[in-house]
Amino acid sequence: MFVLIIGLSVVAIAVMASKQKSNDRQGELEGRVKLESVYVAPKVPGRLMEVRVQEGDMVQAGDTLAVIDVPEISAKVDQARGAVTSARAQYEMARNGATIYDRRRAEAQLDAALAQHEFAAASYRRMENMFNDSLIAAQEYEKIRAQYRSSKSQLDAAKAQKEDVDSGVRIEKIEMARGDYERAQATLREAESAWEDRIITAPDDLRIQTVVLKPGELATPGYNLFSGYQTQSPKFRFTVPESEMAGFEVGQSYTVRGGFDGRTLPVTLDRITPLPQYASITTMYPRHELGESVYELHFRPAEPGQAGTLQHNMVFLLEKPAHQ
Repeated sequence: MFVLIIGLSVVAIAVMASKQKSNDRQGELEGRVKLESVYVAPKVPGRLMEVRVQEGDMVQAGDTLAVIDVPEISAKVDQARGAVTSARAQYEMARNGATIYDRRRAEAQLDAALAQHEFAAASYRRMENMFNDSLIAAQEYEKIRAQYRSSKSQLDAAKAQKEDVDSGVRIEKIEMARGDYERAQATLREAESAWEDRIITAPDDLRIQTVVLKPGELATPGYNLFSGYQTQSPKFRFTVPESEMAGFEVGQSYTVRGGFDGRTLPVTLDRITPLPQYASITTMYPRHELGESVYELHFRPAEPGQAGTLQHNMVFLLEKPAHQ
């Protein structure tokens, strides 16, 4: 019996404290600080070489969070650089045209082909007379005639080579060489971009919440390695029933007060969002009638620099407009 009395007394005290708290805040709405969540994942697969942050650390945009070991991409970068060097040389050679040594070589080849053709032509004429006089067999005659025709073809090729050297490289060849050079450059940029992606950096100023993997573990593309909160864009969210919406207008200024430390901050109503019936309520002690529409008010600090050391889910109080 004594235990029952004590238990009922405790319950009564808790109920009275809850009612007192509710009465104390009858003219205020309760809401929470919401920081935008950010998740960081790699673009390339590999093993973590090093992790440079710990849970709870503050990092700035661009700070290195981790480095991934990707040896395959390193090999592709070296290969692409070699291809660029070769393609650039081919393009420069096509643009500059033949050198003096190319010209001398073409002249020498033409002279040699001309001398060989003259000798073949003289041999062919002698053999033709002997064949007509039935002094040699037809097979030997055909052999000499084939050699003569071959020498003529070689002479024509040497003349064409000499003309090509004298007239310079065709514009089509220059364009083709330039295309190969540009394609090699694009391949190198792609490989270098993948190489840079092995370094994971912070996309914004963050407070690191979780670090998922440790050095030596395998990271896969799209798998979140880090999560954190943006510290530069805090929001204050209050859940307000339809009956208490009067006096709230987007763009107007208000003042919020810390639920536990008493700090005050000027805020601006950013937007009003209607909540579906099944939505969670951000207010700790909601007071609204059954079937009444509920709205979520989104406030932002009037001056972001005044937000100070706001933490995610901190409780803040908003005084209801005076005319309510």
